[in-house]
Amino acid sequence: MAHSKSADQLTKPRRDFPLTPRGDGRWCKRVHGKLHYFAGTAEEALDEWLRVKDDLLAGREARPKEGCLELAELVNQFLHHKKQMLDSGELAERTWGGYESVGKMLLAFFGRTFPAEQLRTTDFQKLRAYLAKQYGPVALGNRIQVVRMIFRYGYRSKLLAKEAEFGVEFEKPSAKTLRQVRSAKGPQLFTAEQIQSLLKAAEPHMKAMILLAINGGLGNTDLALLTANAFDLKSAWLDYPRPKTGMPRRIPLWPETVAAVREAIEKRRPAKNEADAKLLFIGARGTSYVNHTGGHRVAAEFARLRDDVGLKDRVFYDLRRTFQTVADNLSRDRDGVKAIMGHAPASGDMSAIYRQGFDDDRLQAIVNVVRDWLYPVPKIEKRPKAKKAASKPANQERESAPLRVVG
Repeated sequence: MAHSKSADQLTKPRRDFPLTPRGDGRWCKRVHGKLHYFAGTAEEALDEWLRVKDDLLAGREARPKEGCLELAELVNQFLHHKKQMLDSGELAERTWGGYESVGKMLLAFFGRTFPAEQLRTTDFQKLRAYLAKQYGPVALGNRIQVVRMIFRYGYRSKLLAKEAEFGVEFEKPSAKTLRQVRSAKGPQLFTAEQIQSLLKAAEPHMKAMILLAINGGLGNTDLALLTANAFDLKSAWLDYPRPKTGMPRRIPLWPETVAAVREAIEKRRPAKNEADAKLLFIGARGTSYVNHTGGHRVAAEFARLRDDVGLKDRVFYDLRRTFQTVADNLSRDRDGVKAIMGHAPASGDMSAIYRQGFDDDRLQAIVNVVRDWLYPVPKIEKRPKAKKAASKPANQERESAPLRVVG
């Protein structure tokens, strides 16, 4: 019996059409050496190919056509929920950017149309192995945590009928692994001499960034989002809540920091984007240092300066680590240092909840010890005074003279 459509009747509707016509009225596509068949009109076959394309190219069995929530829909629902929290001020911009980045990574790895409920333990194992090659233990753990959050949200929101099958291997790196990695890196600190060499070679904007980092522990993202109106340069103070934690910070500024910030404001580059108009630091091309993963543009610019002065194995964030280390060791005021750095109190820390702030003198004393460490005052050697020849008192001379008897 003749076919309803012969091979010469079934032709590609356009030259770039991805499917090949067959003599039996179907369309086909070879993927990884195997032919896959699609029925219907050219457009119906194309729709089906696009639906299963990501699965087949990834070497997975194509998902069922009906009744499964696509991974893209799950990710979008999760991000929409977090975006609402961002808009209401309950979530930091940097945190939202991290969620969005992990969501995009998930869709790129598994495919947008893959059914979320069909991901199995082996799939998550493959994902973890892929991430482990791309990131260090800390970044790996953060991304695993967000993936778990996405699927936990889907289950609790009734988008998924069952919990995800993560298995025992899709876990964050252990605390032991993190300690070993930190130990292998060694102390992530700058010496005072290294910081001074960086300041001498830095252009005005980077010089101000370095001083703010070692003066008050500001990190990459802190600087990327910093605005000029956060400063009171006349009284030398910076009032700037930390974007990551929302914790208020009041930081006394050194004279050197005030001078560097003034110069950065005077030489500030114009911003191309109106949304960046209030930011203090603008890059050479008129763009801000802000992006969805935080302040890595600050890190990249600093890396070029670091290489120019011949330093290795140090990153911009090590300035924040150096500030805390020096301030903790020399001031012995750990709570005050935490306040300057914007650290959120540990859960259950009632003293932090009841404390209503820190005296300015206390904060000033903390930054002063760090300044004395960075700019030590040369010690003046005192010459020992010449010893004068001891002279005998007059009465002693009289007492030592022989007695003379008069008469």
